[in-house]
Amino acid sequence: MKGTPPARALNEAAAVWLPLDVLRPNPRNPRAHGAEVNRLARTIVRTTWGAPIIAQAGTHRIIGGHGRLEAARLILAGIEVDGIARGGPEHRFDRDAPGPGVVPVRLVDVSDAEADAMTLADNARTLQGTDDAAALVAMATLAFERDAPTMTDMGYGAAELDALVKAAGDAVLASAPTTGKAVTDHDAEWEGMPEFESQDKTSHASIVVHFDSDEAVAEFLRVTGGTVAGGVAGSKTMWFPPQTGERTVGRFSDREYVTDE
Repeated sequence: MKGTPPARALNEAAAVWLPLDVLRPNPRNPRAHGAEVNRLARTIVRTTWGAPIIAQAGTHRIIGGHGRLEAARLILAGIEVDGIARGGPEHRFDRDAPGPGVVPVRLVDVSDAEADAMTLADNARTLQGTDDAAALVAMATLAFERDAPTMTDMGYGAAELDALVKAAGDAVLASAPTTGKAVTDHDAEWEGMPEFESQDKTSHASIVVHFDSDEAVAEFLRVTGGTVAGGVAGSKTMWFPPQTGERTVGRFSDREYVTDE
């Protein structure tokens, strides 16, 4: 397009490379950082530096990127990543960096009030979107194995991803349309229905017996005088002493409606 500046000019205008010691953290920054700075530092070392730090042009006071500044300091001090000593004073945060120890900074010409508003906006949850759990899990598992260190440091370890999948499934079930009308008065719902007789068909106790051969099974049945569930092929239960009729360990499917007729 005519009049469009070259890409190099755009890149130079977007950010500049500055050493860490010229950047000033905002003492009023509402976001507190802790152990996650170590995880962020390891992530930067494993990949590369991403978004530039945003700072006020006239003061170099940080607007967005306090966590990245702390992570950068850890890296320059030396950090262990996946069992290997990385970083140090000669570390370059990007292969295109003009030298070691400098980071990309976006300088913006704004007032103190505008700078504070930008800091608040950077942390405001209401200005952020929501994650699609399925898409997030797909991206996290596309190029990395479960519990890969890179994903674990980001909070996307196996347990976290499994929880996301479960939450997504629960949300689908919760939003699924239902048919019919929910029953709230259960007594009225049963009015006029035949009496329900719930007999106790459960066993007094149960044990699991393991056999190493068909012969052992046959000998066990001979000694106990029992048959496996009345001789039903493939069944794995029996009663002792042997029961007459068709008594089995009962569940709800064993209950029946009865009337006086």
